[in-house]
Amino acid sequence: MDLTASILLKWPTMRLGPKSTTRGYTLVEVLTVVVIIGILATLAVYGVRKYIYSAKSSEATHMIGSIKSAEESYRSDTYRYLTVTAGSTSLTSPDNYCPRRPDRKKASWVSLDAECRSGFEQLGVTSTAAVQFGYAVVAVEAGQAMPAVWSSENYSWGNYATAPSPAYAVEAIGDLNGDTKYSKFISSNWDDRIYIEDEGE
Repeated sequence: MDLTASILLKWPTMRLGPKSTTRGYTLVEVLTVVVIIGILATLAVYGVRKYIYSAKSSEATHMIGSIKSAEESYRSDTYRYLTVTAGSTSLTSPDNYCPRRPDRKKASWVSLDAECRSGFEQLGVTSTAAVQFGYAVVAVEAGQAMPAVWSSENYSWGNYATAPSPAYAVEAIGDLNGDTKYSKFISSNWDDRIYIEDEGE
């Protein structure tokens, strides 16, 4: 028997080695990984955006604190609080806020109009940097209703809806992402806390 015949006779019983167990990724596995990466990226972007907006919002809390301290100093000298707005004594219009109607861009504090400049100079409130928020303060005498504030959640003064003594309401509004929906920060002489609504909007 020649060599070729011998090989052919043995062919069915020859083993070529172990069968390979490696395989590629299925389409479902690849798509699952892509979806997970997409979700993680979305969460990361959202987290960074909230951090940025929170940092911007710290300006409002700092300025409101300065305004409240200045109002108390002003009252100790004059026995009343001071209204500071860019127009009518209303907190419900963005045009009444200083230094200007808030938008996505910062505004220089030195660009205050005459009414705002006069009021904040009397209080001694200033900012060396441009501001993201607009600020307004409305003062009332004893027995008057507390001013309406800009709030989509019907903010209430509770037991202080009618001021038992001279009072004021201060509000900061800012359009942080350019969607014309304002972040709102509200406080008064009745409360050390600051009510925050739609932060980061």
